[in-house]
Amino acid sequence: MDVAVLGATGDVGRQVVTQLVERRVLPTTSRLQLVGRPGGASGRAVHGLRADLVDAYDEHAPLIDVAHSPADVVADVVVVAAGATTPARSGASLDRTGLAVANREVFAEYADAIARQGSGHEVVIVVSNPVEVGVAVMARALGARRVVGMGAWLDTLRFRREIAVELGVRRHRIGGFVGGQHGEDAVPLWSTVRLSGHDLAERDRAVRLLRRGRTLDGFPDEIAAAKAELVEVAATDIGAAYRLIDTWPADLRVVARPWMTHQSGAKTATATASATVDLVEVVLDGREIVVAGQVALDDEVALAGEPQRGVLGVPIVLGPEGWTRVLLDSLPDDETHRLRGAAAAVGSALRTAGVEGGPGGSAAAAAGAADAAERAGSAGAAGADASEGPGEAVRPDAAEPSWVAQVEGLHRAGTLTGLTGVFSTRGVSFEHLATEEVEGDGDAGTIHVSFRASERRARALERAVGRLATVRSVVVHGAPRETAAPPRDRGR
Repeated sequence: MDVAVLGATGDVGRQVVTQLVERRVLPTTSRLQLVGRPGGASGRAVHGLRADLVDAYDEHAPLIDVAHSPADVVADVVVVAAGATTPARSGASLDRTGLAVANREVFAEYADAIARQGSGHEVVIVVSNPVEVGVAVMARALGARRVVGMGAWLDTLRFRREIAVELGVRRHRIGGFVGGQHGEDAVPLWSTVRLSGHDLAERDRAVRLLRRGRTLDGFPDEIAAAKAELVEVAATDIGAAYRLIDTWPADLRVVARPWMTHQSGAKTATATASATVDLVEVVLDGREIVVAGQVALDDEVALAGEPQRGVLGVPIVLGPEGWTRVLLDSLPDDETHRLRGAAAAVGSALRTAGVEGGPGGSAAAAAGAADAAERAGSAGAAGADASEGPGEAVRPDAAEPSWVAQVEGLHRAGTLTGLTGVFSTRGVSFEHLATEEVEGDGDAGTIHVSFRASERRARALERAVGRLATVRSVVVHGAPRETAAPPRDRGR
């Protein structure tokens, strides 16, 4: 499967692509697409970044290419790290409204391009702030289930780490989630905390000690007071400010520590990228795993008996086709109250930014219908027992049309490997494959491939194959079944 990173040369985007390669998330036959903006610094820098990544990780790097136009984005997983950011410096405040207005059009441009040009199966992970705005815009264009905001997972990892530090264990031994809005309206869900090796009674005692007799009812006031105190202390001693944070309760540290990091002049790009790559790995892994994320809800969860519609961070089941369900049991009153407050804050922010709340709308409905049609076609092509009605199995030849691809490729060892890799990672099998020499050119040959796929997937395959370093050109055209077979193989 292939991954595209929008905003690949920014602080977070650069970390994301580096960690994707360094952690060997993608095999060498997959593609990592670095996306910048034409005519600007990022449009130039993506070429240099590609060269640098290849120099550093050539032994295990995936195929890396560059794109500049939203229409050229071709991937199974799209990471959105593009857009404006707030400067990291002392006294800087995160102006979410300003960021929302600045980045809304960036989100919309890419969302529309993916909806028009994509395969209809892309899973989008939104990293750029405000993450809730990105999720809302992307979900309306692509369908809610295919879009996840990274912020709640990053906050969850921070929450688990703070608990682990206080208990003297490693983070992987701690469970629990953070929901709500990414940032100051994050909601630590203490009721979801689980401690490896602790029974329920031991867990309850540990959580009571960790919470220090507090509830979430006063959490917003605690955050405001903490920020004011940190500004005063950090003015003379930044180290003392971090030592002060270490004395606070775990949930307060979750919000205060990254805020202080931003105030210090540093950024949280490494942790943000690590959490993002976690989610990419989950999608690529093929299994469903419980994480936390900002998603566009449409009555999948109720708070105090009230169904929720709109963007909110919640625990979700994430898999290769996006998120499938919310896992949120009945919550204590303080957590319910804070989540409802966060939902209201998100809704207000979306309206201020000129973004409609909720996942509905004609674009999302059309995207959802396209997803359903594509899944039905894929199931038919794979021989699954899908049906259009009672007892009526979908026939592959009725579900998807035939196509012929004519690929002019160089005589290189990796040409056929790269070509077959592009098809296999998209779940498309060859019906026929044959090769012939290009007349008058001993360095290249033509590969004829016939296959079945939806039109959107065929066009995505055409773009992906055309980006292979060993391919000069590719043309995909429709063909009736009786003429779909390519010429006889005349060798290379």
